[in-house]
Amino acid sequence: MAWLNWSFSVGAATLIVAGAGPSRVPRAFRFEGNARPALHRLWEESARSKAERVACLAGVIESDTVRITDVFRLEAGPSDSLGIAAGASLDTCGPPTWKGTVHTHVALRDGRQPYSLFSGADRGIMTLWWRRWRDDGIFCLLYSAEEVICEIEGPRGAVLFPRSRY
Repeated sequence: MAWLNWSFSVGAATLIVAGAGPSRVPRAFRFEGNARPALHRLWEESARSKAERVACLAGVIESDTVRITDVFRLEAGPSDSLGIAAGASLDTCGPPTWKGTVHTHVALRDGRQPYSLFSGADRGIMTLWWRRWRDDGIFCLLYSAEEVICEIEGPRGAVLFPRSRY
């Protein structure tokens, strides 16, 4: 789990943007066991309610692969525009059980295209997460019924994975 580079993964190629030494950068991202159906339920609920949803992610970063092993949906309540307080996700989705968060983007840009990138507010929460927990965090964004983008953010840098299916 010790990489010190900010990387962008494109297919099998990894572009090192900035670095501080030798590293082993994960190149694969897998959803295992109950994680995949739980992510589909999270999306379906979000699309049905036309509101974003948030869940904690359990997973491991081993060698060249990130494995997502479990998902825990957070309850919506009085908070920000997402219905989930940032503090609730920071308090609940931390180590050792949880390694980060996943959330949905159901709004459409121009009424047609999904927002398939992390927003500035999303990145702010990700930064707060790894500053608080001092560990690499796993973060994913569901932007359609089948499509996801994920990345690792942490004190040693970031690894961005290409868009994929879940």
